[in-house]
Amino acid sequence: MRKKRNDFDAVGAERMTDTELSKKLGSYQRMESIGILLGIILVITGCIMMFVYRNIIVICILVFSGVALFLLVAKPAQTNKKALMQQQLGGFFRTELTKAFGPEPELATLPIDWAYLEAAKLSTVSFTECTVTNFHEGEHKGLRFSAANVELRRTVEEKSGPDNDNWMTRTETLFRGIVVRCKDICDPTLDIALNDTFQERKKDDITDPAAFRKHFAAHTADGREADDQVTPQLRDLVQKLEASSGSAKLCGLILRDGDLTLALNTRYVFAGVPEELDLRDIDGIRKWFIASLTGMGNLLDLITESPALTGAAEEGENNERNKQKYDG
Repeated sequence: MRKKRNDFDAVGAERMTDTELSKKLGSYQRMESIGILLGIILVITGCIMMFVYRNIIVICILVFSGVALFLLVAKPAQTNKKALMQQQLGGFFRTELTKAFGPEPELATLPIDWAYLEAAKLSTVSFTECTVTNFHEGEHKGLRFSAANVELRRTVEEKSGPDNDNWMTRTETLFRGIVVRCKDICDPTLDIALNDTFQERKKDDITDPAAFRKHFAAHTADGREADDQVTPQLRDLVQKLEASSGSAKLCGLILRDGDLTLALNTRYVFAGVPEELDLRDIDGIRKWFIASLTGMGNLLDLITESPALTGAAEEGENNERNKQKYDG
């Protein structure tokens, strides 16, 4: 990841009033939505026609028209929408981000990029595409951290067609959420990584040790199983992380060399606004951006306060084992 220093900076553009900006952003957002909706309808219709009528010419026209709508209407509108928002509100975003977490260092000491994500193995499934946005490194109550919105994808080839004799290539999303790195936050003797095994589950399953082992693989840096290091405090931390929002689900958590790395599937957007937000509401954009920074601060507080990061975690696990031993 090459860190851009001007992600939130306006580039010599004429300032627009909130009313003008509202109309322009609303127009782009509307064009994007229409292009995506019509494109999806045409592609789905083409897929249905493939099984019903098997008319290759009609199928190609429908599918290519759908793709063209996305590429020529929806995608440019999305690009223009994001560029305009950063151009007009970038100064506000940068001020609030610096106010919340301080200025970024000239060189990132806790990078979140393709190389790091690949080496960290936060997902048990290898990815072939990676998107990192809104990266920021700063401090929260003396804690050095970095965070970014991350999406990991992979390309999958599978058989398709009426006779299952054709190959179709599709892109599968493995992870979409936030990645957070924290420096010198936990006991340096801890060496454990948790990875989601992608098993269907309810959130309350992880309170049970056996269920937790089913849904999360625990291992050390050298690949050895580390189920015995999964303490009640660590399970409690995972449960609280997933309870932090209605859409949160742990993908990976690493405690190693005193540092922590977290990958949390979530619809929460760090240092940004959600896609579904009505961009005609300029004050709403500002409020959502500030709320996203507050949300990161709350998440860092939740992590910092967990006893799973200290020797208390090991003590708690020993007490539980002793209790099970005597009860047995």
